[in-house]
Amino acid sequence: MARRGSEYRRKHFVEKIDKKAQEEREIVEKPYKAVLYHDEGYIDDFYNLSIEDAGWAYQQLAKSAKDDSEDACKLDEVLAAAGLKVAEHDGRFLHKQEVLTIRMDFYGTIDRIKDGLRERELSSYYRHLITNPLKKRPKSVQYDFETSPSWKLFSRFQSFRRIEKNLRAYLIKNKIDPQILGLMTPRDFSDLVVQSFQKDDNEQKITFETDITVRNEFVRDLAQKQGDQMADMLLKQGLDERYVASMINMMHRYGKYNSAKLVITEKNFTSRVLSELKKAEKALFAEISAEEFSKLKTEERNKLKTLFVEISRANAQKFKAGDVIPQTLIDAAIDADRGKLLLARYEDGTPLNGIDFPSFEVHHKHAVSDAGSLRNVAHVNYKKNFCLVRADIHTLFIHRCDKVRQRGQTKSYAKRLEFVDPNTAFMIGLRPDERMSFDFEKSKRTKRQTLDDRYNVSYEECMRQLALNQAAYDREHNKKAFDAKEDLQRYKSFRRLKKAHKMSLKAHTR
Repeated sequence: MARRGSEYRRKHFVEKIDKKAQEEREIVEKPYKAVLYHDEGYIDDFYNLSIEDAGWAYQQLAKSAKDDSEDACKLDEVLAAAGLKVAEHDGRFLHKQEVLTIRMDFYGTIDRIKDGLRERELSSYYRHLITNPLKKRPKSVQYDFETSPSWKLFSRFQSFRRIEKNLRAYLIKNKIDPQILGLMTPRDFSDLVVQSFQKDDNEQKITFETDITVRNEFVRDLAQKQGDQMADMLLKQGLDERYVASMINMMHRYGKYNSAKLVITEKNFTSRVLSELKKAEKALFAEISAEEFSKLKTEERNKLKTLFVEISRANAQKFKAGDVIPQTLIDAAIDADRGKLLLARYEDGTPLNGIDFPSFEVHHKHAVSDAGSLRNVAHVNYKKNFCLVRADIHTLFIHRCDKVRQRGQTKSYAKRLEFVDPNTAFMIGLRPDERMSFDFEKSKRTKRQTLDDRYNVSYEECMRQLALNQAAYDREHNKKAFDAKEDLQRYKSFRRLKKAHKMSLKAHTR
């Protein structure tokens, strides 16, 4: 009996060793499995993973946590180690137009509606009045934006309040009937912004923010307040100090953070840079004719003049290789789009390419689609709700296991990751020392916040008033009331024609 027991134990022990060996072999092939298989030390295993593998570990734990309480606990611990937690939501659905408006405010741009979709997306009132100008130009006071239900939705955001004068100028110039304001849908207003700010008819993405955009302002302010700490964090990751200095400088001055657009400059003079500067002092204005120079915008001419002064000053001081490059010279070169004069290079002469280094994205800590749970949807685009995150962490980890529910044309998060520390403002890794907290609420209540709350309105109430305005206009102009059956029949007829057209094209291409 003792022998049998010994054989059983030996067999069980061997099976256990075989299983352990198999697991270790799998870990070599797929490092993220260390977090799944190890019962101890899995937090360190997690920290040592690449962002992509950390994302896989999170995804696998999220799946198994539904049926396994131990994995559920492990998931919570792993996420907490990264400063995150799973948050579930009941759903605060926003109309897709409200989401679109929030995005416009955030990016400072609006996409042009494709010509084939204008009839479907824009109201008949807007399309008629915008293309049938009055004979006499109306006065400015006749355009009362306060009477427009749709504009009230836009005016909740400072970026749109700033451009009201631009929209009014466009309407006056083109002799548009002032009645249009009370009849326009939110989508109509988006198109009006496009018409008012487009540089040419082929422009697909129109920039309407005349100053710095909401997201760039956040990045700029964060870098101006915490730039030294951000730089130290990046340097600890072993990143090239020239990339770090150039990236933080770009954030600090412009609020930009895309490494693909980053010109990485040297911090210290090299023989090549000194040679390039000597050539540039002679060639800077020789490369452009006097006529071409005169056609440049005043701002561009001034940037070139400033760069010339900085180059001349640097050459006169007779710097040597190894001396620190004055920041004024770096900034002047970048401003004048001549950053390549100071281009950073490896020892073999190969230039440092920004695309080879980390890039960043601005993450909404409170989701845009759930802004309806806030006292004012405009608050979702406040600096306190943003976090500057390394792009790979944003896509491969933070949004890895999002669960979205849909209701009609609107979406809302059912489950997503949120920060344990609500003041987390910068994240470049999963370790505690790779994220930074900053409280943007330390400052006093701003004029923008006061105005945003003063202009706060309900989407539903505005749309009810818009419907009343359109109905009154129809009665005044003896316009036929909407007939749902007739509209459906017209739509079906359109679909049949479209299908027949496709069949015809298919037959001809055989």
